[in-house]
Parts: sequence; C-alpha cells; structure tokens
Amino acid sequence: MSKTFVVALAALTGSSFAKDIYVSPSGTGTGSSTAPYGSIQSAVNAAVAGDNILLRAGTYKPTSNIQITKSGSRTAPITIRSFGKEKVILDGESLPGTPYGLDESLPNKERGILHIEKGNYWKFYNLELINGPYGIYARDASHNYYELITTHDNYETGFQLEGASSNNTVLYLDSYRNRDPRKNGESADGFACKSGQGEGNVLRNARLWDNVDDGLDLFMFGSPVTLEEVYAWGNGFNRWGFSGFNGDGNGFKLGITDNPPANHIVRNSMAFSNAKKGFIDNGNPGALTMERNTAWNNGDVGFNFRSSSSSLKSNIAAVNKATAQVTLVSTVKASGNSWQSGTWSNSTFQSVDPSKLKGARGSDGRVPASDFLIPKTGAAIGATTKADV
Repeated sequence: MSKTFVVALAALTGSSFAKDIYVSPSGTGTGSSTAPYGSIQSAVNAAVAGDNILLRAGTYKPTSNIQITKSGSRTAPITIRSFGKEKVILDGESLPGTPYGLDESLPNKERGILHIEKGNYWKFYNLELINGPYGIYARDASHNYYELITTHDNYETGFQLEGASSNNTVLYLDSYRNRDPRKNGESADGFACKSGQGEGNVLRNARLWDNVDDGLDLFMFGSPVTLEEVYAWGNGFNRWGFSGFNGDGNGFKLGITDNPPANHIVRNSMAFSNAKKGFIDNGNPGALTMERNTAWNNGDVGFNFRSSSSSLKSNIAAVNKATAQVTLVSTVKASGNSWQSGTWSNSTFQSVDPSKLKGARGSDGRVPASDFLIPKTGAAIGATTKADV
C-alpha cells in the first residue's frame, strides 16, 4: 500500500486507521487485547477519532469520575462499549460526592460516573452505571449516541444532558431508583435535559421508574426535545425514608422555560402509577405536540397543561386519582382524546397489567410488546408497545 494512498484514505475517513483499546477491571497493561488497561480513563486519554474502547466484563470502581473532554469526528466517532455482550458495570460508590451532606453543593466536575463536557461525536453502548453522583452527566456535549444504557441507584439523576447540547440520541435507556439524599429527593430524575439549549435531542424507547423525583424533567431547556416510546412509572415515592421529603412525582415534566418557549414533542409514551401528575407542561409557554400518549392511574391529573398553547391529539387520560382527568388552559388545542369521547375505566383496556412492559428487553433492545393499556375497541388512541405509531 503506497504512502499516498494511506494519506488519501486518512483524509477521507477523518482519521488514521482506527484501533481497538482494551480495558479490564484487573488489567495492568497498555491497552492491547492481551494486556488491557486497568483504567477506563487511561483508555479515554489514549483514544483518538475512530478508536473503539472495549470494556471486558466485570465491575469497574473508579475513585475519580471518568472525564471525557475530547472529541471524535462526524465520520470517525470514538466508541466506548462492552466487549461483545459481556456485562460491564461502572460503580461510582467510591467517587467524591456519593453523597455530600444535606444541602451541600456538588461541584460540576464531580457530576457523573461518566462526565462528558465539550466531548462531541462519541458513541456509548451496553453500559450499567450505579451508585454515582449522577450516572451519565453530559454538559455542552453534542452529536453523541447512547444505546442500551442502564443507570440506577445513583445519588442524583440517572442520565442528564445540560448546557449547549444538540443532536444527541439516547436509545433503549433504563433508568431507575435514582435518589437524592443531598436534597431529600428534590432533583434526582430518571432522565433530564436541563438548563440549556440545542436542537435535535431525542430519547426513544426508554423506561424511567421508581426515581425519587420525576421520571423525566426538561427544566429550563430552551429547544425542542423529541420523546418517543418513553414509559415512566412509580416515580416520586419516598422509598428511602427521607425526612422532609421533596420528591415531585410526575411522570413527564415538560418545562419550565420562557426564553424562548420550548416546543417539545411527545409521542406514543406512557405515564402510569406516578405519585402526582402524568404529563405536565410545568409553566412552559411553548406549543408542545402531544400525540397518542397515555396517562393512567397517576396520583393527580393525567395531563396538566396550564401555560402552553399545545396540541393534544389522540391521548388517553384514565383512572387517575384527581376528579378531573385533565387540566387544560383555553389555548390548548385538543382533538380525539379520551376525555372527549365517553367514559373510560380499567375495563376499557385489553390489559391493565404492566408486568410484561417491565420485563427484559428483547434481542433488538426494545421493550416487550403487550396489550397493556390498549383499548379493547382497537381505536388508534393512546400509546402502545406493539408497533410504531
């Protein structure tokens, strides 16, 4: 192979030839398959655009969080993933801030087992993050892709995007039992995209459950976020015995921001058995699009849109504990929703058993299909796990 050809190929791919970098919890080497690194940070430091960081099975216990501050490129992202289908756990219990004391602040740099700041064009696959001060914390980070991430029992939100962050895709996320003893449960959500702006962020086919605050929170994010096939349940209950409990308990909190309004899109998603509301605009004055979502058996109203000029089409609100199933201001445009078409009860649905939805994901990564909360009539209304809508 000529030197000219190599240079030309590198120019086309945006990098030199990619390499595989290996890491093992028991590694002591320099990143080869036979002598892997023992530190994920060492692999991150060594990686350049196009490289693959392959984590061998086991539990990694860093004593400082993993800092990702460099970037790949559009044509040559940097990848972190488990080797094959091996089970990889990142345990943050030994990190600073797990947790700090009540009302103490958590420094920005200590947030997250994976702390991604100004790191663009990365891909992350098949990782489990536990016991950290956040699981994944990404700030001012764009064009990143996350697939089959599980984040649970962290001391803050399981997965959070923040700042100037755009064109991030999060697919097949499971985020649960995240809690916040520093604030007695005030701010640990399953997934959050907060305090910033950036177009093109997507969360798809995610499950967010039993988190201390909300399932999902888009507080003060000033650009549209797209949510599709997101299932939030059991959030906002004090499972940890916090005194002065502050958990909010909404399935989907879709604001607040007012400069500019954020026109989030929510399709084919479910909020059920949360402590408070199913879906709430939370003061966001934007024009949200809500299509074929279901709010069932929540502790308050199913849909609370008190500030927006949103469009609600073909949604279901049923068996929620409030007398009124929805609270909507006059600027909301509503058509074809359950509260506009007769009486709905548990007997209206093919099934009110969520156990299959809560089961293991399929080989394709998706949640299992079931009859849960599908109307017996077969009408094209509300969310379904059976097929894309």
